[in-house]
Amino acid sequence: MPASISRKSVHACSLLITSCGSLLAQTPMFHSQKYDVYPDRVVEGAYTASVTPGGGLQSNYPVSENATGDRTWSPAAEPNAFPRLTSDIPLGDALYNLSLSELQKDKRSDGALSAGAQWPGVWTRDVSYSIFLSLAIIDPDAARKSLLTKVRRDRIVQDTGTGGSWPVSSDRECWALAAWEIYLATGDRGWLAQSYSIIRNSIADDEAVALDPNDGLMRGETSFLDWRDQNHPRWMQPVDIYESKSLSTNTIFYAVYRVLAAMAKEQNLADTSWEQKADHLGKAVNENFWMPSKGFYGEYLYGPAWQTLSPRSDALGQALTMLTGLAPKTRQASLLSSVPVMEYGIPTVYPQIPDMRPYHNRAVWPFVQALWSMAAADHQDEAAVAQGLASVYRASALFLTNKENFVVETGSPVGTAINSDRQLWSVAGNLAMTYRVLFGMRLEPLGLRFAPVVPAGWGQHRSLSGFHYRDAVLSIEIKGHGSHVKSTTLDGKPAEPFLAADLKGAHSLVIELEEQGTRMPQPRQVEGAIAPATPTLQLSDGTLRWAPVEGAEHYQVYQNGRPWQRVAAGSLSLPVASGSNEPAIKTRTDYQVTAVGSDGFASFLSAPVQPIPSRKVKLGSSELGYISTDQGATQDVPLSFDVDDSGKYLVAFEYANGSDSIEDNSRCALRTLYIDAARVGPIVMPQRGKDAWTDFGRSSGQLVQLGPGHHTGVLRFEPEDLNMDGKTNAARLRAILLDRLP
Repeated sequence: MPASISRKSVHACSLLITSCGSLLAQTPMFHSQKYDVYPDRVVEGAYTASVTPGGGLQSNYPVSENATGDRTWSPAAEPNAFPRLTSDIPLGDALYNLSLSELQKDKRSDGALSAGAQWPGVWTRDVSYSIFLSLAIIDPDAARKSLLTKVRRDRIVQDTGTGGSWPVSSDRECWALAAWEIYLATGDRGWLAQSYSIIRNSIADDEAVALDPNDGLMRGETSFLDWRDQNHPRWMQPVDIYESKSLSTNTIFYAVYRVLAAMAKEQNLADTSWEQKADHLGKAVNENFWMPSKGFYGEYLYGPAWQTLSPRSDALGQALTMLTGLAPKTRQASLLSSVPVMEYGIPTVYPQIPDMRPYHNRAVWPFVQALWSMAAADHQDEAAVAQGLASVYRASALFLTNKENFVVETGSPVGTAINSDRQLWSVAGNLAMTYRVLFGMRLEPLGLRFAPVVPAGWGQHRSLSGFHYRDAVLSIEIKGHGSHVKSTTLDGKPAEPFLAADLKGAHSLVIELEEQGTRMPQPRQVEGAIAPATPTLQLSDGTLRWAPVEGAEHYQVYQNGRPWQRVAAGSLSLPVASGSNEPAIKTRTDYQVTAVGSDGFASFLSAPVQPIPSRKVKLGSSELGYISTDQGATQDVPLSFDVDDSGKYLVAFEYANGSDSIEDNSRCALRTLYIDAARVGPIVMPQRGKDAWTDFGRSSGQLVQLGPGHHTGVLRFEPEDLNMDGKTNAARLRAILLDRLP
């Protein structure tokens, strides 16, 4: 000890440091009207979760209706193989270790990753988003094994979902985003070639079955939101969901085209059309989904003959448009200031559907919050990042696990339809807040880039030791706060915040941040909102009628997917031809109505009604009244019909598919339509109910230009029509449905 410093002075300094630490512990890193997040605890009214002396967590928050008393989580005594985090935020360290512990529990005996405590299987979308978030960075071997369990016939497997799933659900391509991250993390060229082949084969089938050439968009259900009642009007059948075009799924396809282009470049393959396809799809999304008045994208287009954009916000889709670059830079800034965010986090959808138990509706999902926070970090939006950190940390600390979801208005897991502990993508989302946000890791073909975002108050120091990147073992240290890099050193020498992919051996990277004094605006927080219920529309005697909807200020009637008349009452008479009692309509016209509340939020559109019903041309023998078809029966289904006038026709079929319930299995029936020897496109016939072979409904349709006279055709089973079941692909066909469009 130098003579100039006395022991009394050292003691005084020690007391000062202790006092400052105590003061820091009393200052929340994040404050809201409902909860506060401190460096060592979360406080929400009478409930507290705090860090224990051993680095564990203790909480008195009730995670079930009958829960009482304190619960604790303690870290394992033995060290794990993952990077070690140390910082001046004990809460962040504890939650990081909790998440690593849960990741280990989610690993199955075969080395693949289950979806969570209540979901022992490997799910394509769950594991893919988890890998994209963070698992490719810290466990690429488990990530690779997990993806390969979701491959069959050298193609990606679509999980079960609505109507026998694929192609009603078509978001399996998120697998490609995960595969690319694994390559970027490992540089494994064998994996690059293998995954490129799998993605290329899969997207060829998707283009044949899901692509609508009329607008350039991909059909299919919203990604991950696969409980149809939780995100769609109840009148929408699985076939209507297949025909819809969602923001999230189309953004995934956009990203996959970019991934395929990058993979082809890495392999020095001949020029491909992947970039052009990405540009074309991105243009179609920006033209069809952007809502200038709201400053964000609509969630999906829906309707059988004419499609209308649902103006709700789908948080996953909004985040993906930014992370993939589909949204232009000017629109990304608008998204961050306009997308609805609530006090407990970003709601999965907004506004909510009435009379629906929370799950996808009325919920916050931590993995979606993490993706939104990553997008905010890319824009150096420290306020949005702080709120994202608080949302994720609050939930996992109070619940002592990474829950699947929680109720958006209460922040509680109690009351949700299903809720699993250690949900994989919630675990990965929590870890992503460390790797992808606070340390700012971005995997690139040439190396690992760092762009940390540490909001003010969220600590001045954090480090990762034992971090493996390809052939390097790293110690990474972040000093200060802010979103601007002041200086970087690699092994003590000035460097860029970037590590080359060919770096080998042990190295130390130190990044110092600085606050530049520019304060980002606080994220726009909104109150909860529930849209009016969907009206039930009827047509009789030339008049549209519907029952009053609670909370509706007025009603908007739509004609052929476009706003037509605004009315206050529950009826509207249709126009009639002069001197006639018949409506002045010669071709198909659809009418729908939406209820609009005083707050401006509108219900879903009602099921469409038609003054002129579809023309039916019967199929099958007189004894059965239908034709049975399955993929094992190789014969074509012959078609024959006449039309009187030339024009554009919507051609569909009346069918039954009782292979299983709407929710279970993967036996959606598919065929390819040919008319007058020309290929028209796919006809999709989803499951309508287990053993429901007498329940006939409408198949998907195709727009065809027809001349007057006789036409012939076939429904044929083509290789791309093989569903995910691979064996049962059955339907009963009763009639051709023909509609002439204006």
